[in-house]
Amino acid sequence: MNIYNNKGRSSHRAAPKCSYCGNAAHNATNCPRVAEDYVYLSKSPPVIPLGISKTLKTCHWYATPRYWGEWYQKCKDAHAKQEAAKLKASTSRTGVARSAPKCGFCGSKAHNRRNCVAMDSYTADAIEANRNWRRAFYKKFVEKMGISEGALLNLAVRQGYDRDDREVIGVVTAVNWDQLSLFCAAHDGASRYCYRDDAYKQQLDVTVQIDNETKIVSFGDLGITDHPRSLVKFSSPYYQAPKFVSVLSPSETPIGDEWIEEGHAKAMAFLTKKRSKAKLDAADVTKLINKWL
Repeated sequence: MNIYNNKGRSSHRAAPKCSYCGNAAHNATNCPRVAEDYVYLSKSPPVIPLGISKTLKTCHWYATPRYWGEWYQKCKDAHAKQEAAKLKASTSRTGVARSAPKCGFCGSKAHNRRNCVAMDSYTADAIEANRNWRRAFYKKFVEKMGISEGALLNLAVRQGYDRDDREVIGVVTAVNWDQLSLFCAAHDGASRYCYRDDAYKQQLDVTVQIDNETKIVSFGDLGITDHPRSLVKFSSPYYQAPKFVSVLSPSETPIGDEWIEEGHAKAMAFLTKKRSKAKLDAADVTKLINKWL
């Protein structure tokens, strides 16, 4: 699933910085400029501390009158954060009783995640459900269709809106076996769409060599029952991706049975590590798992 297979990858998000003054050395809770500005901005009427506040050294846009309202609101919000942090620290020092801890998975106050039988059972069900999905996928995709590394596929390449597709031959060079799981499927094969969050989806990627180019094949909806979306709902979404037509020559090097039995166990354990049962229920993850048990 995407939430597991994409973990640890670098992102294009900007480095964190203070939401008040923009300095990367601290956050708004520890911003030294907030208290100084708040003295002036909290007056009645508010005083815009131009020429007084050092904030302008990092937030030069506040010098423009059109942003004074934003300056006032951000200062007010940052001050509230700082006061809340002080109160929390003070409460901890005075020894005031904290609320009783509870399990982050099932919500029980009798134990935590480390001792949650319900979470262990949920994880075990997810692993077994994924074995069942992989077994069905292997039977359809590898045994029946003969697709694995080395297979020759007949593919259709788009030529444009007013032209017929061009048929080409592609050699399968890779399949993302290690990432494949029941999250490739829709929870309800009768539905055309799958509204499950992208974090709980997984795409089937079959890489082929066509002449001197490498492409990802689009399989559309590949199924094993009367509802085609029950097995693989997500393959290449790219409009220009070559479409699967048929297998010309099956692979002679199918992946082994250990791929089925492994069950993507680490990914299933990752699923329950920081997410609650209620959250997984709401995201239709539980429904998908139950479908494959």
